[in-house]
Amino acid sequence: MDATVDIAGPRGTRNMPFASLHRRPGDAPDVESILRPGEILTSFFVPAAGWKRRSLFLKVRDRVSYEFALASAAVALDLNDGRVRDARIALGGVASVPWRAIPAEAALKGKILDDASKKSAADAAFAEAQTYEHNAFKVDLGKQTLMRALEQAAAMEI
Repeated sequence: MDATVDIAGPRGTRNMPFASLHRRPGDAPDVESILRPGEILTSFFVPAAGWKRRSLFLKVRDRVSYEFALASAAVALDLNDGRVRDARIALGGVASVPWRAIPAEAALKGKILDDASKKSAADAAFAEAQTYEHNAFKVDLGKQTLMRALEQAAAMEI
């Protein structure tokens, strides 16, 4: 949702897009963010926009207790008479970092939000997914989670 974060630490403060905070494992899988030693997040800013009023976060997990998501979807929709003017989609639990699903957003833009367009967006979101033996189930789970989140966001009254 074009959010930014403020970071404070021994070298002072800095501001950056939230989308740049997490890093892929690469050669240092134990380092999950770009935070330097001694730094902390001090604020999180989501700029105002009308389309952000229809947004939600859906988390799918094994147990009801607080637990890491097997899959999650954060969705924000701008709808006009059922047609998607704009969308933001981020996925969690399905990659090593929170994943912005730009191909899914593009697949929805200008379309009537129906079962076919939700499926098309889910397919686009996972088109380049690379799985391993023990996590291949997350592709189908992630698609179902995204489609359910889109349905729930569309049903919201604003």
